[in-house]
Amino acid sequence: MNANPFQRTSARYTLMMISAKGGVGKSTMTVNLAAALTARGKKVGIFDADLYGPNIPALLGIRQKRKLDMKREEGMFPIEARPDALDMRPLQPFERYGIKLMSLGLLVGEDQAIAPSNETAGLVIGMMLRRVDWGDVDVLLIDMPPGTGEPLTTFIQSGTVDGALMITTREQLAHLDNGRLVNLLGARKIPLLGVVENMTHIVCPKCGELIELYPAPAEGEAAYGGAAVLASVPFHPHLIRQNWREAPLSDEESPATQILMRLADEVIAQIATGRRAEPPVAEDCEDCP
Repeated sequence: MNANPFQRTSARYTLMMISAKGGVGKSTMTVNLAAALTARGKKVGIFDADLYGPNIPALLGIRQKRKLDMKREEGMFPIEARPDALDMRPLQPFERYGIKLMSLGLLVGEDQAIAPSNETAGLVIGMMLRRVDWGDVDVLLIDMPPGTGEPLTTFIQSGTVDGALMITTREQLAHLDNGRLVNLLGARKIPLLGVVENMTHIVCPKCGELIELYPAPAEGEAAYGGAAVLASVPFHPHLIRQNWREAPLSDEESPATQILMRLADEVIAQIATGRRAEPPVAEDCEDCP
């Protein structure tokens, strides 16, 4: 079968949630942004593109204990199968809190590892995306694994995504790594809508003092090529607890919730008006050999 596995979905807008640095809370941000967009009346889907750590179901309180059985009718497909042997029947997304979701974590046991080769990782996740019936979703968020390898490389070459949102902390190494990813987006003409800073600070519960967790704000960092910082989200224990026990953003009075709702408004405005950051162009480095 020679068909391109990466074809545009039925979603009106497809947004990659990206970061070159792991541990920045990208999956948590994806879930919370999806909840905020849903609260604003948008029909939202999440596609979990992380083959090696598909955590989106867990963040929505979903557990899959049954392991992938090639005889199960709802199983995805045998990873070892030839591409021309893959089952391409439509997959119906799982729905939680009004958000449509598809993830490898829904199809394999939570302790079961799937390890395709680097050469086939993009193909595997592309086939899975192609099979999902998203219906009339307005915004599809793709939670990408960290880094600049597969399946991100295949995604940005496929023409199936409309833009990207960078998630980072205020940490210099994160900016350094993200700069490489921004340049990769620019080379492929993928618009960067902006940057979201996560876990920027905490507030002392006793005295109210604001405690900065990282010393390097993203604003003004050359690594982002002038892309705007759309939101700075504090570290808030409720944002973590609610993902396991209750609906995301259920604490409507939380400052973090209000910030995320404003982020959703900004994303909606950019999608509606086409007001997107121009993809940055890599500049020559005077200090590079």
